[in-house]
Amino acid sequence: MEKSVIEEVDEAELNLFNKKLRKLKSYKGSGTELISLYIPYGTDRSSVMTQLINEQSQSSNIKDPNTRKNVQGALKKIINLLKQIDFKIPKNGLAIFAGNISKQEGKSDIKLFTVVPIKKLETKLYWCDSEFNLEPLEEMAKPTDIYGILVMDKSEATIAILKGKKYEIVTKLRSNVAGKIRAGGQSAKRFEHLREEAEYNFYKKISEAMAKAFIPYIDKIKGIIVAGPGMTKETFLEKDLLDYRLKDKLIGTVSTTYTDEYGIKEAIERSKELLKHTEIIKEKEVMHEFMRHVVKTGLATYGEKETVEALELGKVDTLLLSERLNKNIVTFKCPNCGHKETIVVEESAEPQLKCKKCGAEMNSVEERDYIETLMEKAKAMGSKIRIISTETEEGQQFWQIFGGIGAILRFK
Repeated sequence: MEKSVIEEVDEAELNLFNKKLRKLKSYKGSGTELISLYIPYGTDRSSVMTQLINEQSQSSNIKDPNTRKNVQGALKKIINLLKQIDFKIPKNGLAIFAGNISKQEGKSDIKLFTVVPIKKLETKLYWCDSEFNLEPLEEMAKPTDIYGILVMDKSEATIAILKGKKYEIVTKLRSNVAGKIRAGGQSAKRFEHLREEAEYNFYKKISEAMAKAFIPYIDKIKGIIVAGPGMTKETFLEKDLLDYRLKDKLIGTVSTTYTDEYGIKEAIERSKELLKHTEIIKEKEVMHEFMRHVVKTGLATYGEKETVEALELGKVDTLLLSERLNKNIVTFKCPNCGHKETIVVEESAEPQLKCKKCGAEMNSVEERDYIETLMEKAKAMGSKIRIISTETEEGQQFWQIFGGIGAILRFK
């Protein structure tokens, strides 16, 4: 049986992979000028190069001069890259994306991006469109472990699906169950009968909504949690209305104060033992540990300068990086004297440098993701790595208060 992506791939690598996909998804071309090339390991070199040279030749037929120029420029970058790496394709294959990503009409900013897939690439593909074709990579990154959550009482129910670090509200329901004070003229017995009937119908409605929400994911659902205040959740389960496939997935009940979206957050927070292997709980726990060390022990640091320094000194046990860190490390080279300089810049920036030695305008020759570079440093020092999302309250605080970069230390 094939293991899930999360089991096969280091979690930090998976998060970095997803970050790269989000970045690539944000780019749009003004015409069909964004090129996606998928090369599985072992692909015949000559077949790929022949196709690219043919595409380069055919691109001369493109009527729009800007689109023609951009497509030819992107193809040239791809061909040069493959020559530069001597067609040494990683074991999982290689995905190459190139094209004009400038948002200004008539201006060209042709960039090339490479992504090593997290699973073995089976698709050989050349695609030219107004956006990059990410489907083969997105399929690899889909969470394979999913949890279903229901929070409820007699008047309201909320159903959500937890995928990785994100939950999605899929259904909200309101009941017609009357309060405990009966309408005038109704006997107590009749009132109670109507109330019980409305309650049963509400439970049935919840069961049907759960089946609709969860059964499409039945093979991936690791568990279902039923939560809410009081004993209503237990009463609901005792009615035995759930589809048999969902009953097999029940892993526990927890008490919450609320039954709306905040109740879903409560249910996740109070299900730490039931969800201990999920990404969202792992993230919460590592952030709680980080905060404890910041406040009590001093075995933590934060801020770019302080964290990088601790990393280089071998102090870092766990490196924490927010997925919101959108920076690149750019290397410039002077075309006149060959002087090189490396700087860290925001992804959206388009830096221009003058050579410190001769004053000439320098060319950008290499661009690397800042997070990826820090991860490589951490691996070299034997440090663990956690990419922190902003999907959790703790992750948002890490970004807003600590700047999205910090570490739990081995020693002070």
